[in-house]
Amino acid sequence: MPLYNTATAAVALGVPPKWLDNLLSHNEITGLQNNAQGVSRRLSVETIAFLMLTRELIGRMGLAAPTALAVARRLIDAPEGDLSLSPWLRMTFQPSALHAEVLTRLRRAVETAPTPRRGRPPKR
Repeated sequence: MPLYNTATAAVALGVPPKWLDNLLSHNEITGLQNNAQGVSRRLSVETIAFLMLTRELIGRMGLAAPTALAVARRLIDAPEGDLSLSPWLRMTFQPSALHAEVLTRLRRAVETAPTPRRGRPPKR
């Protein structure tokens, strides 16, 4: 299973890299590989799909990031992407459509996203 750096994930998600970095830094997100300080974060396809759903909840519904993350987790964990919030309120999404969109965006992002340089620039 491939892992993607945050620059590629940001391009695929259509968000600024700083926005993604802040979301990852201030919230606990499963599927995120972050071994130590100074080591680039790596994200799985599933994590990027989760973040895309979160971004939609933030952008289209105006939810705060922590709330959007919690709702996205419940939606992804729900069978068939169907979440019953109350007897009269239900949220659904199409997991296969989300996954297909993520893969399409990642294919494009890999070609265009810059590879971030780490460390000090070389001396001249």
